[in-house]
Amino acid sequence: MRDTLKPKEYFDQYIQKTSEGIQKFENGLSEGKYQADKILFIKDYILQKKIGIIIAKYSKGDPLNDIKQEFDSTVELFCEAWDDSVYDSNIIYASLAYLLGLEADKLKSIKDKLQNADNYDSLLEFILTGNKDNFDASKISFPKPYKNLVKSIEAEDREPFLKYLKGWYKGSKGSAWYGTHELENKYCYNGYWSFESAAVAKRLGLNDSDLQNEQYYPYDLVHFN
Repeated sequence: MRDTLKPKEYFDQYIQKTSEGIQKFENGLSEGKYQADKILFIKDYILQKKIGIIIAKYSKGDPLNDIKQEFDSTVELFCEAWDDSVYDSNIIYASLAYLLGLEADKLKSIKDKLQNADNYDSLLEFILTGNKDNFDASKISFPKPYKNLVKSIEAEDREPFLKYLKGWYKGSKGSAWYGTHELENKYCYNGYWSFESAAVAKRLGLNDSDLQNEQYYPYDLVHFN
């Protein structure tokens, strides 16, 4: 187990119930039940649920190689149907793609898809490529919540990175997933992880040896591959 807020049995149930929901929609697609203008929406919904399962499996403690294989299988659907209008979802997907060590051609496909988004910025570019040459802190899509993370990239400095990580959960109060671990008899929670913090730490080569047990920090992903 990597998560400390829910037991293994909860995540098993989350994965089972979410998988059953996905199967219903996939059956509907194969049976031609949906109007043509709804198909991409349905496929994006399926993909979002698959990412939720992947995060739940990470929280549950599944092996990273298995998680990588499952994530890798989502890239084709991502390039076809991903709704790129939600910035924090873009950040999560890009961060996982990098941390799990996807091949360069798949990272490029993800970048090509996200570059079409109105919210594509230097933070996404840095996570996906590690390239700081054109990093522009003045053009971050959501500068306030990511301020300290951006500062850490600009200065290659650990202190603003730590400030970002320490304030990450509280600073995410407006997110749809915030507080979902408190909902009873509902399977909405899949884990709280600042994947973008891990991606930036790995890109910058920051010393994170004291963060191995830090809540919200996916330490083993930084050191995977």
